Amino acid sequence: MSKFIQILHFAILVILVRDVHSQCGYSRCRTYDQNKLNIHLIPHSHDDVGWHFSPDGYYDQSVHKIITNVVRELQVSADRRFTQVEVYFFHRWWTMQTNETRDVVRKLVNDGQLAFINGGWTVNDEGTAHYNDIIDQMTLGLKFLKSEFGKCGMPKVSWQIDPFGVSREMASLYAQMGFDGHVLNRGIHPQGDYIWRASDDLNTKIFSTVLHKHYSAPNGFKFELAENQINESNVVAKVTEFVRVSREWNTNYGSKNHVLMTMGDDFQYVEAARWFTNMDILIKEIGKNYSDTINIFYSSPDCYVLAMNEANRTYGERGAVDYFNYWVGYYSNRPALKYNDRINNNLLQASKQLEVLAQLDPIKTRVVLDEARNEQAVMTHHDAITGTSPQNTSDEYSSRLFNGFTASARVVRKAYSYLKSKDSQKSVDLSDVFCDSLNITDCSLTETNDRIAVTVYNPIARPVEHYVRVPVVEGVYNVFDVNGQAVKVKALLPVSDAVKQLPERKGSPGTHELVFNAELPALGYTTYFVEKENKSVKAQISVAKVTKLNKAKGTPIEMKGKSFTLQVDETTGAIQSITVNGKTHSLKQSFLWYQSIGRNGTPGIEDSGSYNFCPNGTAHSFGAQTLLSQHRDGGVHQLNQRHSEYVRQTVRTYEDRDYIELDWTVGPIPVDDHFGKEIITRFETDFRTERVFYTDENGRQTIRRQFNESSTLCNNNTISGNYYPIFSRAFIRDDKQDLQLTVLNDRTQGGSSLTDGVLELMVHRRLLYKGMGGTLIINEPGVDGRGLEVRGKHYIFLSPVAKSAQLVRNLSEQLFMAPVVTFDKYTTREEYSRKYTTSVSGVGESLPESVHLLTLEKWADREVLVRFEHMYESSDNTSLSAEVSFDLQKVLKTLKIVNSVEMNLAANEWLNETKRLVWKSNADTNGEDMSGGVGAGTGGDLTVQLKPQQIRTFILTVDNEYHKEVYQTK
Repeated sequence: MSKFIQILHFAILVILVRDVHSQCGYSRCRTYDQNKLNIHLIPHSHDDVGWHFSPDGYYDQSVHKIITNVVRELQVSADRRFTQVEVYFFHRWWTMQTNETRDVVRKLVNDGQLAFINGGWTVNDEGTAHYNDIIDQMTLGLKFLKSEFGKCGMPKVSWQIDPFGVSREMASLYAQMGFDGHVLNRGIHPQGDYIWRASDDLNTKIFSTVLHKHYSAPNGFKFELAENQINESNVVAKVTEFVRVSREWNTNYGSKNHVLMTMGDDFQYVEAARWFTNMDILIKEIGKNYSDTINIFYSSPDCYVLAMNEANRTYGERGAVDYFNYWVGYYSNRPALKYNDRINNNLLQASKQLEVLAQLDPIKTRVVLDEARNEQAVMTHHDAITGTSPQNTSDEYSSRLFNGFTASARVVRKAYSYLKSKDSQKSVDLSDVFCDSLNITDCSLTETNDRIAVTVYNPIARPVEHYVRVPVVEGVYNVFDVNGQAVKVKALLPVSDAVKQLPERKGSPGTHELVFNAELPALGYTTYFVEKENKSVKAQISVAKVTKLNKAKGTPIEMKGKSFTLQVDETTGAIQSITVNGKTHSLKQSFLWYQSIGRNGTPGIEDSGSYNFCPNGTAHSFGAQTLLSQHRDGGVHQLNQRHSEYVRQTVRTYEDRDYIELDWTVGPIPVDDHFGKEIITRFETDFRTERVFYTDENGRQTIRRQFNESSTLCNNNTISGNYYPIFSRAFIRDDKQDLQLTVLNDRTQGGSSLTDGVLELMVHRRLLYKGMGGTLIINEPGVDGRGLEVRGKHYIFLSPVAKSAQLVRNLSEQLFMAPVVTFDKYTTREEYSRKYTTSVSGVGESLPESVHLLTLEKWADREVLVRFEHMYESSDNTSLSAEVSFDLQKVLKTLKIVNSVEMNLAANEWLNETKRLVWKSNADTNGEDMSGGVGAGTGGDLTVQLKPQQIRTFILTVDNEYHKEVYQTK
């Protein structure tokens, strides 16, 4: 465990609000003369939390020098200001400082000289990061700032100046966190200042402004470079040019007489003295020569936002739009890294819940969970989850994820040691194993033992049913629940050749997957017992009833689901059609590949690269696919396809489920022909859609898309110009047929609907050139150096429109908050059950079907942070879109709640004290209502009401006793 993680534990163990009567926040902004041009100098350094170097590499190389030198220079003059953004770096620097230096910094913050903006652990990406990760990383950074600086450490303005696209949901989240302004940069047209209506259901609005010319200082004024310094010989020319640029920028934004002048760039202010000395000269000389018309001063983004508010202008309003047409290739970069990020977050959420449910002492567990929180937060950075860093940095991020996974797993084990104990006051020794290779159907314990106890924890606060998949060797197996009853729905199915051949699986003895339907308690775990019978191989094959189906030639294979029947070609294995409600509809699925432009060592004019997707024409077919095998057992249908030498897929249906499961394996992508390739999966229907399709925004609200011929990238390429991020789902619908096709994915991918009734998603890419604007090549070597092989899943619904929202949102929640499975070996069920508690639920009354328990974690001593989210949108047009209420205490039955306080979304301010600036727009003049709804506010009322898309955040004071037994968290 790194030293700074240990210190993080002590830094935020208790919220110490060091709030003094200071001039921080808006109170320290200067008085403006609205009749003059006010130039807001914004000294800042954009410090990527990893890119060409690892986060720690950047810190050691430059960031610690930047912060140290800036702090020194701010003390030279009380007029100087600096904007600090990335809390990851500042926190690390802070933990290494003396108390004397910390006191100096607190004074700078209290006096408004050092301003914290944005406040997240990182400047998170918006085109690939999930909203759960975004909220958590913002909460981590903002909690630290408030703990050290009180209200003076509470940013009110965002600083999303380097992500490669702009999300509507991100703007909504900032508004819900109490932010007044949203500062943006890339890809927004038209530029300028505007009010963004970021959610239709919540009516969240936020003032947004777009930087003029990137986030750099104007040409010739990047004072990190000695040649740009102002001296006696160039002072007149320099001042004249600076005034010219400032006036031009003011004119471009409607002559508002305020200009946000960014004075910085990437990793600037190692030469802080040079920067401030030259800016002092600019302020002095412009004040001396242009005082009648110009007012120039050190400022910060929040003071610029306040100036725009005090101008009392009416701003244009933008609604259901986002800006994801800048770069589009990174949506699908490094698919294995993106998948691991989802898996790690899943386990982190479960570990935080179990820390609360098991009443673990936070003094002993927080240091471990803080490591997991840190690593997960770092992954949200816009060069981490995007996959836009070089291979060595990407490998560093993967190592961080593994460290986070290990830390979360340790907390889960410790929680189980109490929850499984028959003595509520003492822990019990456990030997539960996390099999971290389940994605490749590999687990040594389950493949080499005949008696396996499977503990399945459900992190959703409602009971769910889930198909558990256990890697085993061929045999006859029985599965029993905690009551000794045999599980009715189970199947033994062979592992596909594509999975067996994965290089990571080398040496695995597993040949089959034991699949069974588990009934899981709400916010709790239960145990299933897997027992292998001692029979001969011949008997095993007979009893297992795995049927290899043989159909008459010309007769489609039928694969049954709960509400449909899928027809598959008996020769090729290709999906042909689907029957729903007695009517058969065309449905086809295939893999195709896009060719990059460059070839034979010569990159294209604008080629696919780490940032962008630039195909050389339409997608290419792999040719006829092949049916490899087909099996059916216990109500599970399975069919294996071969699309090419490096593209294989297993199609599954379950007779008690409404979805089709597509389990694909792609790679290594060959590049011997000197073509870069990008692989897609495509779904074709007989729908009439007018090329309209829908995607989610960061896993939350839905946004309507329509293919636009005039939207182009990459030298007028309409394909890339119509690609968008798909975080968890995309769908097309035919209202006349009353049908909707929805595809759910297990990681962010790029996708589009390029023709009527068709939906495609990119699953993998391997490139040979950097591409336009790129600095690295996406050519992942994989574990054997031959190229990355990646496995993933898509889940397909074809259902009536009215039923689709419920089907999709329930499964989407279950995929993102999937059950956590651990394994142990045992001798007899009776002995295991005498030793351990085999089933536990932390819920009294289950949450309503429309409500998601977004957060449950320790906040401070005797305090618990909870967030509840209404998953549905009004546009879903279902009864589940209605407002809903529940009793918080009845849901969280294990917590002795003595008080509840409602917070803003970031949990850094009481909601009733979160006051936002009121803006005028050309749509209306009313500000957004920040009230949280009825009930569960300050005091004892524990009734929570939620309207569609609403997230409500509470800090609960609890009177639970922690387990005081001394234990090691390793």
